[in-house]
Amino acid sequence: MKASAPLVNRVLLFVCVLGLIGCRKSDDKPEYPAGTQENINSWILDSMKVYYYWNNSLPGKPNFNQDPSAFFNGIKNGGDRFSALVNPELPATYPPSLVHTLGFDLITLQTSGGSIQTIVSLVVPASRAEGRGLLRGDVIKTINGVVPSGANIGMLIGNSITAASVDLEIERKAGVITVSKLTNSEDPVYSYKTLQSAGKTVGYLFLNSFEPTALARVITAFSYFKAQQVQELIIDLRYNPGGSVPVAAAIATMLAPNVTAGNTFVEYRGNSNAGSRKSSFAAELNQLSSGARRSFNDLAVYRTGVSKVYLLTGNHTASAAELLINSLKPYMTVVQIGNQTLGKDMASFVIKDYRNPQVVLNWEIYPMIFKLYNAAGAGDYSGGLMPDQTVDELTQLPLLPFGDADDPLIQYCISGGTAIASNRKLQSVTDHPSVLFDSRDRVDANIVGITVSRR
Repeated sequence: MKASAPLVNRVLLFVCVLGLIGCRKSDDKPEYPAGTQENINSWILDSMKVYYYWNNSLPGKPNFNQDPSAFFNGIKNGGDRFSALVNPELPATYPPSLVHTLGFDLITLQTSGGSIQTIVSLVVPASRAEGRGLLRGDVIKTINGVVPSGANIGMLIGNSITAASVDLEIERKAGVITVSKLTNSEDPVYSYKTLQSAGKTVGYLFLNSFEPTALARVITAFSYFKAQQVQELIIDLRYNPGGSVPVAAAIATMLAPNVTAGNTFVEYRGNSNAGSRKSSFAAELNQLSSGARRSFNDLAVYRTGVSKVYLLTGNHTASAAELLINSLKPYMTVVQIGNQTLGKDMASFVIKDYRNPQVVLNWEIYPMIFKLYNAAGAGDYSGGLMPDQTVDELTQLPLLPFGDADDPLIQYCISGGTAIASNRKLQSVTDHPSVLFDSRDRVDANIVGITVSRR
């Protein structure tokens, strides 16, 4: 699809402006000395005036004599939940999470009767946490010798992250488990398998990010599904924080049975400088990193032929995971099962000071630049994507391994929507517990929206 001349001109103008940012000096602003708060904050404001989706709402004469983080938070639009200012030299600007430090996540629940439990919700495969025997669904009795409660769980987890080590006692195992710092990189594909139900072969894939490292393993999974002649597919995104748009486009290429390379995968709508542009499947695939580069035809051969996909979601499903759901809808039947997603429907790219010599050191801006829409023009899901069927994994305890046929979300898919009558593995929770603490919230807080390339 050829872009119109006016759109090409707008995009070229936008790129030119991006290249000049940082060199431009405003006539009504003094030249602040390098390294001062005023200089850093002046650069932040100038950058935001060009890129930021809500650039028209930026203040004209803010107070530049502030800590940069406070300044940035002060000039952001009130509706902006995701833009971020990060300095790798200042850890407080990018607080670490439990899962990325120690390789697991947990939640603390309370029933209306006051009973409190802390439960492992996720364990990274091949991590030290898994090596020490920690399993999803484990009930934690003590953390560093202290019984966790709603009042102390945040402190206990914060201290464990800082120490990069934690001592745990769990109900099903005697003694203390010591989990130390995560040293391996997470494999985004936790598992893939087939399930049998009512004479049908159902493919299941748990995917925990859309990082480029995921693609080779996803291709392996789809090759397996095709060889097994699956009739239905379930993709589990309930803890997926997102990642790369091209990776999402690659997965969509393998899923949608009739999509072509020139079909629109996503539409980007930015401010008056950026304008709007539609991006095809082929265009997005062309942005894959060199090590993960695959053509449209390379990926289309892995299609299984299914015309319907079940996508499992939760309130931690975000960013590129939500984009995949929304962008598939014009091309195949998408059945979303689980809970409402997080609602990160915008894209950003990193802004640094590219001047030579560099004046503003270390600081990086991740501003929200584009709202995202699918080929049918549907978007605006900042409140989250609502499931077709709400099924909460916490209604059945203990939490089961990802891919277990008795998991309530999976069982809903393979049973054709029949309610779960009874199950020897699970106890029905008639009084749904409230979540007092969820360590995964730290991951959500660090997501800066979907990452796109500067083109």
